[in-house]
Amino acid sequence: MNKNLLYILSFFISFIGAFLFTNDFYASIGIGLFIFFSTKLFYDIGKKIEIRDIIITIASLQWIIGPFLSYTFYPDNQFYFMAVDRGTYMSFAVPATLFFAIGMFLPIWKNKKSNNFYLEELKELLNKYKNLDIIFIILGSIFYFYIDYAPISIKFAIFIISGIRFVGLFLLFISKRKHRIILVFIIIGWFFLITLRETIFHEFIIWMLFFIFVVSFITKPKLRTKVIYSLSLVLLVIVIQTVKYKFRQEVQNSENRLSLFTKLVSNDILESNTVTSENNLEAMVVRINQGWIIARIMYWTPSREPFANGETILASIKESLIPRFLDPNKTISAGGRTYFTRFTGKLISDNTSMGLGLLGEAYANYGILGGSVFMFIIGLFYNFVLFLIFKISIKHPLLIFFIPLIFLQVIKAETDFSVILNHLVKSSLFVFVFFIFVNKFLNVKI
Repeated sequence: MNKNLLYILSFFISFIGAFLFTNDFYASIGIGLFIFFSTKLFYDIGKKIEIRDIIITIASLQWIIGPFLSYTFYPDNQFYFMAVDRGTYMSFAVPATLFFAIGMFLPIWKNKKSNNFYLEELKELLNKYKNLDIIFIILGSIFYFYIDYAPISIKFAIFIISGIRFVGLFLLFISKRKHRIILVFIIIGWFFLITLRETIFHEFIIWMLFFIFVVSFITKPKLRTKVIYSLSLVLLVIVIQTVKYKFRQEVQNSENRLSLFTKLVSNDILESNTVTSENNLEAMVVRINQGWIIARIMYWTPSREPFANGETILASIKESLIPRFLDPNKTISAGGRTYFTRFTGKLISDNTSMGLGLLGEAYANYGILGGSVFMFIIGLFYNFVLFLIFKISIKHPLLIFFIPLIFLQVIKAETDFSVILNHLVKSSLFVFVFFIFVNKFLNVKI
């Protein structure tokens, strides 16, 4: 079946089904958009490495599907309830998400090289530098363990460089090493053990999602294999989401984190009905529902707090783009907790990290129409960044394996604009410097 026809059919079938169930036009459009982009994400597995599929699928999940499930099944949640009615919320969230997607996928550029070009170039790179994969894995791991001891001023740079351990994993998979598949699984297991050490799982999940893209890009899997890949990742996410909060509570009293994690998986998933329990299902909906914050912003702003009219956006741009040596008096914007209280009216504890999120910040600054335009501009900005990456990757094909590192904070729909821009700018800069250093000073032409 033609892929465009497949996308259109997936949208209209889901839209009609949702409309018959809800009789809500905007909510039905939103559900249709999620199914449309999920179908595109699934179809593109094995066809190309497309970070935009991941970004918009996660965004529509957290901004549309999560809120819809909350309105439908858990409207009375004591803390995470939707503060405005469904029609009001969806009339902003759905068009804004659509504008965001249009900006990202607007065909302003076309990749001039085929997928096979990158694959062959990377294989040639490994033929020339046979141990590059192992060097990246070891070097990235060393930097990762140094993060806790690094001065604050260079912590971010160390974090970015540590990400090359995953780049090394990708290179290992396409190498000609004997028993490379076994090595890949061993290293993934080791990376997971490292993740248990930090008890922060989102980075590992994002890299594994991208790993599926890379593996599929190389192996060109059949439909059944793609389904297995997709279900395996979904299962991993469900398992982690089910046990991670209890794991974090008990981890301080455990000497063996792997043993604790295994025990929780066994007790809460394999030997009980925890996954399908009402409490766990509600908790899962809460975790994917970024909309409760956006709804709270819509309830509070502008009736009690005026629109910011770009104040938080300009502050974020200044922080991210103007180096401190050019502006010694530069101040750090209020951000996170302060913005959250200001635009939602809710107080949160000092131990809680919570922000407005990109869509919430769009509304807090510009309202419904202006917020949608802002989302279009942000999508266009991501589009332009990817254009630059793929243009540079013609000469430096390894750069495409750095895309998840550059977009690590961009992928998460709950991230504030300041965090997104700061990460995107600084990670791009550090990757650029890394390539120059390796090419010029180490004489390794990557």
